[in-house]
Amino acid sequence: MHSWGFFIILSWMPIYFKTIYHVDLRQAAWFSAVPWSMMALSGYFAGVISDMMIQSGISITSTRKIMQSIGFFGPGLALICLTMARSPFLASAWLTVAVGLKAFSHCGFLVNLQEIAPQYSGVLHGISNTAGTFAAIVGTVGAGFFVELVGSFKGFLLLTTFLYFTAALFWNVFSTGERVNFDETA
Repeated sequence: MHSWGFFIILSWMPIYFKTIYHVDLRQAAWFSAVPWSMMALSGYFAGVISDMMIQSGISITSTRKIMQSIGFFGPGLALICLTMARSPFLASAWLTVAVGLKAFSHCGFLVNLQEIAPQYSGVLHGISNTAGTFAAIVGTVGAGFFVELVGSFKGFLLLTTFLYFTAALFWNVFSTGERVNFDETA
C-alpha cells in the first residue's frame, strides 16, 4: 500500500489538478510538488519522535504500530478531505497533509524489517520492494482505467483511502517489532 499511495500521488496529481481545478500543467506541477518537501521534513520529525518513544520505554511493536497508523490513517483521511476541496490551494494543502503524514510509515514498516530479522533484512526489503513496485504499477495504470470508467478522480481517491485503512488495520493486527528467528527448526 505504501508504494501504491506514493506513486499514485506522484504520477496522477498534476493531471488531477489540471482536470479538477483547471490549473495549467506548470502550476499543477507546483501544486503537486510542494507536498514532497513536507514529506522530507515530517519524515525527519517522525524519526525523532519514534526514537524518543522507544527511549521512553514504549515497546518497539507499539511504536511501529503508532507510526504506521499515522502513516496510513492520516493520508487516508486527508485524501477524503482532498475530494471535497473547492480550490486548488485547499486541495494542495490536503495533499501536503497526506504526503507529510505518509512519511510516518517510514518509521513503521520500513524499519520493522530490520528489527524482526536483521540477518535477512536485505532479502525482506527486496521482496517488499518488489511487491510494492508491482502494486505501484497496477495502481498507476489502473488509476487511468478507473477514472475513465467511473468518470471522476473522487472514486479512485476513495478506493485508495479504503486500501490505506485496510492496510493499517492489517498491520495493527498482525505486525510485531519482536525479532523473529527464521533459523529455528520446529
